[in-house]
Amino acid sequence: MPPSKKQLNVSIARMNTASKGWQKTSSDLSQASDKISELKFSKLEAGIFQHAYQAYIDAASYVQERMKEGALEAANISSTLKANADTYQREEDSNTHAIKGLY
Repeated sequence: MPPSKKQLNVSIARMNTASKGWQKTSSDLSQASDKISELKFSKLEAGIFQHAYQAYIDAASYVQERMKEGALEAANISSTLKANADTYQREEDSNTHAIKGLY
């Protein structure tokens, strides 16, 4: 049985909502990644903690890179959801599913 117009509209709206959520997640991760730069300091500023300096910088850099990757992937998920929602909406508006006998 094909989905009703209401079911399709709800699904499209949910995809759009999810897309916006993933876009916000991408933005939040990107902003958090930028803030990590503020946490890095010079070897001179490390003072008596010279022995731990490189491990600290490596850890901060690692977390920053993972956040950048997460932001990119979240943006990709957002784009995919938006593209699918737009395609479903376009096909619903033009009755493509009925013309092609998809359902």
